Parts: sequence; C-alpha cells; structure tokens
Amino acid sequence: MTQPLDDPEALRQRLNELREKVKILEEEVNEFRQKRDELNAKVKELSARIREIREELLKDVDRLKELREMRNKMLEKIKSLKEVKSTLRAAITQLVEERREKLQRIKELRSLMGNRRVNVERLEEELRRLEWEYQTKTLSPEAERFYVERMNQIESILTRAREYEKLRLEISDLNEKITQLKNEYSRAAEELKAISEEYLKIKEEYMELKKKRDELKSERDSLKEKREELRNQANEYHAKYLEKKAELAALNEELEKVSILYKATILSKKAEERRKVMWKEAQKVLEKYKRGEPLTLEEFKLLVEFNLIQTK
Repeated sequence: MTQPLDDPEALRQRLNELREKVKILEEEVNEFRQKRDELNAKVKELSARIREIREELLKDVDRLKELREMRNKMLEKIKSLKEVKSTLRAAITQLVEERREKLQRIKELRSLMGNRRVNVERLEEELRRLEWEYQTKTLSPEAERFYVERMNQIESILTRAREYEKLRLEISDLNEKITQLKNEYSRAAEELKAISEEYLKIKEEYMELKKKRDELKSERDSLKEKREELRNQANEYHAKYLEKKAELAALNEELEKVSILYKATILSKKAEERRKVMWKEAQKVLEKYKRGEPLTLEEFKLLVEFNLIQTK
C-alpha cells in the first residue's frame, strides 16, 4: 500500500516493516551463502592434496607466528604514538584556551582604554609632574581634588596599558609554544600514519594467511565427502542465494528511499516548527523595539531576518 509522503508516523512504520523484512532476508541470504560456500569448498577438495596441505600448513604456522610478533610490536608503537598525540592535543587545547582568555582580557582593556593607543612615556611624565606640583604647590580644595582625580586617572590608564603590553608578550610566547606543539603533533601524526599503514599491510598478510590456513584445514577435513553429490547441493543453495539476494537488493533499495523520505519529512517539520517559534519570538522583540527598549544583537538579527525593520 502506498504510504503518505508527508506522514512521518506512516513512514516510520513502513521503515520498521522493511527493516524487519531485510533482517529476515539477510539471515536467509547469509544462511544460503554459508551453506553454498561450505559445499563449494568441499567440492574443490581432492584426496591427493592431503600431504601437500599438511606441508603448507607447517610453513604457514611459522610465518603466522612471525607476523603475529611483528603485529604486536607495531600495536605497542601505535598505542605509544596515540598517547603522545593525546598528550600534545591536551597541551595545545590548554594553551589555546589560555590564549583565548588573554585575548579576551586584551579586548576588555582596549574597550576600557577607548581603543586608542596609549603613550606610556608621556603619561608617566605627566604623572610625575602632577605629583611634584601636588607636593610643592599650595592648592585650593578644588585644585587639590582635580590633581588627585587626574593622577588616579593616569595611574589607572598606566596600569591597564602595562597589563596590555604584558598580555601581548605572553600571547606572543603562547603562539610560539602552540606552533611548536602543533609541529610535534604533526610529526607524531605522520609517524603514526606510516606505522599504521605498515601495520595494515602486516595485518592483511596475516589475515590472508590465516584464512588460507583455515581453508586448507577445512579442505583436509572434508576430503571424504562425495564431490558430485556436494556439487549438486551447492548449486541448489547457490540458486536460492541468488534469488534471496535479488529480493534483498530490491528491498534495500526501497528501504533507502523510504528512509530518505522519512528523514526529509522530519527535518521539514522541525524546520517549520522552529520557524514558527522564531516568528513568535520576533513579534515579541518587535514590541520591545516599538516601545523603544534596548535590543540585544541576537534580537536585532531576528528582526532583520523576518524583515520587521528596515536596515540601510
């Protein structure tokens, strides 16, 4: 029965039905394939190869042992390199966070200083002059208040300017450390990549050899079976396997289409619901705007997104 294209519940039910059918078919396909392969392996076996198989197995055991030792050493090295990367990554993250905090403080200082360049030497000279005049001159209460306020103002500016310069130097030092750690991380990553590729080659050879050994054992143990009888049985299972495999492919194709449609429907509905919520919020913000209340940057963006106010 055709499912509604915009009904998530109906699509979800159809997905569950298809997944259950796929699961059943996969079990049947795997069962037929396994039985077919087992029979084919036995069909290929010949009693004359028993001695040859035994000799090959003896050779394979030695090579498998060698490969296993190589693989274990590489795994230890890979583990060590991953720990190095993890340590470096944590250190980089910590330094980056420290730099971010210092940059934020610099931003705050710039804001407090009015984003203007401070002439430290000139301010220090002015401060010394004011302190000298304050100590040596006879001042009225108003003049004395002016001197005190101005000296406090200059000291505050100088404190911030010195802190700014100190932070700037610290950030420069952090940048160098971060760069150094990133270079070390890159070298560790490259070394890890190289040894991982070598490990995969060893692992592939090991698995292929292990597979070969297992196949030889299976062949050796199955030589007593009648070849023609097993061939006929294998052909029957192969026909069933192909039939079920074709059914599974068609079912998987339908499952993929329904899954995509289901996801698209869910995303569409979520987007629509979110848009409605944002519209309601925009209406509230618009009322604030009309009342002359201050807006946050996000509220202003919301009004612009819905074209509720005009922007130049």
